[in-house]
Amino acid sequence: MNEFIEGILEMFDELLVSGHPAVIHFPIIGIVMAMAAGFTALFFAILIDIGDYQGWMTDSRREYLEKFVDRYGFASWIMDFMGLVGLIVAAWTGFRSAGSVETAVSSDLLAFKIRLTIYVFFLLLTPLLLKLYMTYLGEEIFGKSRIIPLLYLLPIVISAFLTIMISGAGGKYTYGHSILDT
Repeated sequence: MNEFIEGILEMFDELLVSGHPAVIHFPIIGIVMAMAAGFTALFFAILIDIGDYQGWMTDSRREYLEKFVDRYGFASWIMDFMGLVGLIVAAWTGFRSAGSVETAVSSDLLAFKIRLTIYVFFLLLTPLLLKLYMTYLGEEIFGKSRIIPLLYLLPIVISAFLTIMISGAGGKYTYGHSILDT
């Protein structure tokens, strides 16, 4: 029985070492989808404001558009969380595939990736904490205020650009060039 468990653990360890190229796409898509869903929720919230200002917003239209705001706002929040979890898994598998922390930080390019990953981690944590705080206050992110959604979306947008830089640095380290070279 111990040999079976050791075999499973060895297989899992091998997946962690060789799985980095497969899992690096999860934080990228999570962050980009969080950004897209957040901007879509903001668009519908602004559409409600415009309708109120111009006088064509009826109760049924408001209810209909508020459903979109809620759904896209929730999708943004959940995708931000998934991007954060994906970032942790991708960083862990990156360290595993490098062999050790010493090997990972011995290269300037990998040390650059590690620094950016730490920045992205805290940037992705910020909207989650803002969402928890707003929930505690009983307010919605995409509610009446238009400053709160921007404070929510700004770290996600910055995270998306930094994640592109992390990906480019990984391509440069692995292949000697990157799509960002051109």
